[in-house]
This record gives sequence, C-alpha cells and structure tokens, in this order.
Amino acid sequence: MPIDQLPPSSVEHLHGPKQISYGEDELIVLCLVRDGRPYVKSFIEHYFSLGVKHIVFMDNDSSDDTVSAICRYGNVTVLRTNLHYEHELLMKQYLIARFGKSGRWCLYVDIDELFDYPYSEVVSLDSLLGYLKSKSYTAVMAHMLDMFPEKALSGRAGNPDEPLKEVHRFYDISNITRRSLTAKPRILSHYNTTYESHTMEMFRDGIRQTIFGPSVMLTKHPLLFLDGELEAYDGSSRWVYYAKVADLTGVLFHYKFLDGYFQALSTRNVREKQYRHQTGKYEMYLAGMKKSPSLQIKQDSAREIKGVNDLLEDQFLVISEDYVSWVNDQEEKNVLLQASQGEKQEPAASSLAFSQQQRVRVLKGQQHAQQCRQVQQLIELQTAKQRAERRARKLEQQLENMQASWSWKLIKRLYYIKARVLLLTGGHLDARTWSHG
Repeated sequence: MPIDQLPPSSVEHLHGPKQISYGEDELIVLCLVRDGRPYVKSFIEHYFSLGVKHIVFMDNDSSDDTVSAICRYGNVTVLRTNLHYEHELLMKQYLIARFGKSGRWCLYVDIDELFDYPYSEVVSLDSLLGYLKSKSYTAVMAHMLDMFPEKALSGRAGNPDEPLKEVHRFYDISNITRRSLTAKPRILSHYNTTYESHTMEMFRDGIRQTIFGPSVMLTKHPLLFLDGELEAYDGSSRWVYYAKVADLTGVLFHYKFLDGYFQALSTRNVREKQYRHQTGKYEMYLAGMKKSPSLQIKQDSAREIKGVNDLLEDQFLVISEDYVSWVNDQEEKNVLLQASQGEKQEPAASSLAFSQQQRVRVLKGQQHAQQCRQVQQLIELQTAKQRAERRARKLEQQLENMQASWSWKLIKRLYYIKARVLLLTGGHLDARTWSHG
C-alpha cells in the first residue's frame, strides 16, 4: 500500500503542529507507540535533554492513557491510526515521508529505546550532526542494549513514571554474538549500503537469549539523513538502502523488563498476534516468566552503567580516529569558551589533556580488540574450510570404495543387461537408464 494511497480516515491528528520546520543542525524524533504509558516521561525527557527539537508520535490504537500523558508536553505532535501492526513498515515510512524534511536528519526509535552516542557529554547533538554532514554520512548504526533492574521482577505493575535510567542501571553483554559486516557481502550488496569503517559488526542475542532462549537481532539504523537516495525501512524494520553509514555506532538503551508491563505486553502480543513473525519469541518470554514468577534478570556477568562511554571500554560501541579528533576539537572549544567567560583555564586545560589521552587509549584498545576478533574470525573460517575439505575427501573416498565394491559392479552389470534386453526387444532407454548403464 503506497504512502500516498493511505485511506484518509486511517490517520487522525490529535495534538501539536501538523508540520515541523527544522534546520540542518536540528533533529526530530519519530516514534510508533502502542500502550506505552510507562515510558512516556523518561522517553520525552531524555530526548529533549539530548537536544532534540520535536517529537512526533503515531499512536497505534492504545488502550491506556499513553496519548493523554504525551499531550502534557510541549514540542510534540500526536497522530493516531487503527491500522494493524502488520503495516508497521508502512506506518514508519509514512512518518518519515510526512515529517522528515529533505536534506535533514531524523531519528526513528521505539518508545522503549533511548538513543545515545559516544562522548555525548562533550559533543552536542548539533555538533554530531555537523560531523556526520562533513563526512557525507547518511545513516548511523546503533545496537540495542537491554537494561534491567537490580531486583527480581515481581510481576506487579509499579510507578507509571518510573525513572528508567535510574532504576534499570544494569546490562549484560556476555552472550552477545558479533558478526563482521565485511564477512556478510550478501547483506551489503542486497541493501546497496556502504560502511565507512571495515570494523562494523552486527550483534545478536544478549541477555534475552540467555534468560529466555530466542535469538534476537540487536542492530538497527535509526539515525537517518534524507538525501533523496536513502530508502528507509522498505522491507526491513532495521536496515536501510542506499546509505553511507558513519564511522561510529550509537546505542539504543532498551527497557524491555519493566515490572508487570513486560508480562502484560508479552501476554497481549501472544493473544493478539500483533507481531505475527515474533509470536514464538513472546511465547518463550511467557514460558520463562511462568517457570520463574520472581524472575532475576541480573546475573553474575552483569555490569552497572555509569555512562555511555562505558560501552567504548566494553567494545560495544565503535569510534574512529576522525571522530575522536572531532571530539577533542569540540572539547577544546568548550575550554576556550569557559575561559572567555572568566573561568580559570589551568584546571580545565589539565583535565583536557587527561581526557584526550584517555580517548586515545580507548581508541587503541578498540583497534587491538578488533584486530584480535578479525584474526579469530579468520581462524574460524579457515577451520570451517578445513573441516569441509576433510568431509569432501571422506565422501570422495567413500564413493570410490563403493564403486570398487562387488555390489556396485553387480548393479552396473544388471543395468547393462537391462539395456541389452531393451535393444533386442525393440524398446527404448530413458535418460535414467543410460545414466546408470
């Protein structure tokens, strides 16, 4: 169903401006939501603190008070549609086509995802967009990171305005599976997308796979520049076509494990089959919660988040030399600005030198770790190749032994006799007879 053929009655404007004007260094957020009341406060406050200009929500027929909670805020627009969620990609494309401006950036995220990027405490959002534009990037890849509380889930609904970042402080990357995108040429050719850094990887699994079993894709492309060539979410909710992907990755802090809400969400999705291709996954979530009513997500391998830059140390996020140079330049400008405002420069300069040394150390650590992973992947590929070659030689030997056996010779002799009989009786041979003869 093309966007321009959407039935007029399928989308209703509920709140806020119908059109948003924003500049090259500004960003709008687009979000499709259903029954997302527990996330509203944390979601809106996070993105406005990040520097986002406007947020557009498309409510997918919520039954709770999601819409009324959103409408309490300024700089938001709310639409409503009762289309079935099977039209998810269509609804995303509609939001981008209607509110995304040509030659501008937009960020598409789910209501339970809070986007962040390396050194965001130094590099403001407009500065990040300036960096991306200077390099002609049209997309930023990000990985979902499941966040969870220290306490076990009780199954009881809590505070609807729970401060998610304060309560859900823990994460676990011990079970994340990494695959280099350069080792997946089929993906690159299918989406006609180029990746500036050859170290880019896609992630799967993580703590949800550890606790519940299903394999989960964690990689998305949420931050998009609408240059007229990029095609967003056409056949995929995570990948984009004809994009030039940046040399850094972002994180989508993912708050799936809200007490009470997680079970209610899984129950509804199984009952209504809202995510038809993911029903089995939600059934596994329910089975896990039924087996363990007081479910403890936090394992011994969990870590407490202090800030987004922790994920650089953990090799979860990627940065490049160019991006680190940009961060250092931005920090130097901040120091000069503070000095011009009468603040003492010496402590700031000392802190500046230390932070720059730390970034160089992190970058070198990442490069070393990436090299080690690449070597390990090459070893695994070589081992798999050798295993396949041994298997092929074994099959060839088995075939040679079979052909040399008495039973094989007898079969060939019988087919020869059958051929002779058919020729003498005026019959004919089909292709199969000839092939065995």
